Amino acid sequence: MVKSVIKKIGIFDSGAGGLTVLKKLRSGLKGVDFCYLGDTARLPYGTKSSETIINYTIQNTKFLIKKGVDVLIIACNTASAYSIEVLKEKFEIPLFGVIKPGANKAVKKTRNKKIGVIGTRATILSNSYTEEILKICNDCEVFSNPAPLLVPLVEEGLIEGEIAEKVVTMYLKPLLEKAIDTLILGCTHYPVMKKTIAKIAGERICLVDSATPILETLKRNFVFPEKKENRTEIYVTDYPENFGKLSERFLEGNFDKIEHIDIGKIR
Repeated sequence: MVKSVIKKIGIFDSGAGGLTVLKKLRSGLKGVDFCYLGDTARLPYGTKSSETIINYTIQNTKFLIKKGVDVLIIACNTASAYSIEVLKEKFEIPLFGVIKPGANKAVKKTRNKKIGVIGTRATILSNSYTEEILKICNDCEVFSNPAPLLVPLVEEGLIEGEIAEKVVTMYLKPLLEKAIDTLILGCTHYPVMKKTIAKIAGERICLVDSATPILETLKRNFVFPEKKENRTEIYVTDYPENFGKLSERFLEGNFDKIEHIDIGKIR
């Protein structure tokens, strides 16, 4: 089977969290151009109905396809949980979510087969991680807990310190009491708080996010150019000050443009 050559990757998330995926893919795929969409005007997705989430993701996908991307990464766990199958039926472009790669990585990492998951309320209620994990390892135990306050903390830049630690402790305590040895960060915002989460979880807990397994999945399925320079374009549906700060933090100012768009006008 001849693998397709990918020259431009589209990534979308509800806000700045997907920048963690963008950062990892840029470091591992040097010759690829990137187009990132942060739907900052409508975050968080985790509090929305499934119908609303699907409508948002269809609009996001249409926008990125118009930008000429060859493959699309849904760097939002909530959107992945509710809309990836709909998107695959509606669009011909290769689509990858974050749940399956994360679940696969967690099963490989666990030693006692007790896996914890934190995510938005919508992601946890979808039961997507539990279903994916049990498909791979039917004797694994999965313990989930919604952590809805972590996204606003990240968006506000409150990723360390007393407030962050108290909130993380509140969400992790029920999972740690189940003796988990692996914890899935089931939202692409959460790796921004990895230092705080690791501090509360302790050294024996393996933290799993989706960025690395997505990179591995892309490398298995496609061929990429070997040029030295790439281009990164960032689009947002609203331009809050904190998004700019987070993009500077993760991408070190190394992107070609950041532009506000009206996603409602995309047809």
